[in-house]
Amino acid sequence: MSDAGPAGTAPQDAEDRRARSEARMADRDARRAKVDVWRSLMEVHAMVLAELEHEFATRHGLSISEFDALSNIPTGGVRLRELTDRVVLSQSALSRLVDRLERRGLVERSVLPDDSRAVYVRLTSAGRRLMLAAVHTNAAVVERSFADRLSTPELGTLGTVLGRLRPRRDTE
Repeated sequence: MSDAGPAGTAPQDAEDRRARSEARMADRDARRAKVDVWRSLMEVHAMVLAELEHEFATRHGLSISEFDALSNIPTGGVRLRELTDRVVLSQSALSRLVDRLERRGLVERSVLPDDSRAVYVRLTSAGRRLMLAAVHTNAAVVERSFADRLSTPELGTLGTVLGRLRPRRDTE
């Protein structure tokens, strides 16, 4: 007599193991697909960023961070603390960057009369001209390296999906 137990158990066990194995493989494939999409997004970002860095440096003598800061200073200026919330730099790194932009004559800092602790940053006329030229370069590179490779419906779908993933900023 066999040690397999009741008749039909061994084939059922084998089928259960096969089903569990297939489920694990499907789960692994699904996870791999998710990581592959993320990896593709990072590669596209790196490619466009590298082209932007090259174009900003060549055409305007700017780094990506300098462009980011200049393009996030509203026409009337902004408190340095608020600018920190708008750019992807720490407070100290942004302060050093604003120092460099000020030495180049692209921004000016002032202290607010009603709050001597608050530093206010404004674009100079030279900074505004440079920022506007760099904005056009930014748009051209993004179109050429990214947007023009997608159809209008694809851009719409991607915009919707990425919009759902963007961090929400507090409006208070």
